[in-house]
Amino acid sequence: MSKQALRYGLLVVGVLSGLLAAGYFLQLPWALGTWPWPEGRLSNIFVSSILAAVAAAMLWTGISGRLAGAAGGFLHVATMLGGAASVLWPLGLQRAQPGLTAYAVGCTVAALACIAAFLWVRRLPVVDDRPLPPALRVWCVLYILILVPAGAALILRVPGIMPWPLKPETSVIYGWVFVSAVWSFAYPLLRPRVEHIGVGLVGFLAYDAVLIVPFARHLETVRPELRTSLVLYLLALTASAGVSVYYLLLSRGTRTRRLPAPGPA
Repeated sequence: MSKQALRYGLLVVGVLSGLLAAGYFLQLPWALGTWPWPEGRLSNIFVSSILAAVAAAMLWTGISGRLAGAAGGFLHVATMLGGAASVLWPLGLQRAQPGLTAYAVGCTVAALACIAAFLWVRRLPVVDDRPLPPALRVWCVLYILILVPAGAALILRVPGIMPWPLKPETSVIYGWVFVSAVWSFAYPLLRPRVEHIGVGLVGFLAYDAVLIVPFARHLETVRPELRTSLVLYLLALTASAGVSVYYLLLSRGTRTRRLPAPGPA
């Protein structure tokens, strides 16, 4: 694998993920048909937010060429896809539905590809080696403390975690989405350089941007027993967006700056 080939691959997958994110957000049939079972509007918008986060992170990495910073992101996506495969494999076998098995195969192959990419990029030197500020390290810990219990509860199918009702299998997949996101903030704590946090901040900013307005509008129709969950979710989204904007654009210690181009493959 060469750096240039990986960059082009990230750009292609990033564009495709962005198009699919738009399709889910707009509830377009061709996009909704890629989910293994029918879902409601808010679930489709949630899937859109995940795809938007993946697209933003991949395009950020592909355009900048700072591949070492994508290590945590590759672990994030590998865990998410592996978790989805762990749900889809038994469902496909139990229900004898070849379509679900095909989804499981696709998720498994893609997860293995992400693991291979992680093993390759983690050996690369970082371009932006500024140390991770202490306040941002604290925020990474807070992210983890929110994501782990929320994800575990969803995997255990605890109701009321998301501000709309979920199918049991959807709850488990969403749980893996939350648990996998831990890598985007745990990895920068293990290798505390600014380059390792950028991908996570960009991805979460895209995720927040997709969800804030639809979730705010959902306040008018949310079930009373799910209102607290929705309010807490909105607070978390707003805080996350603010942190991402601050550290990506405003903070002198972390904001994006022009750096020497990465070396050749």
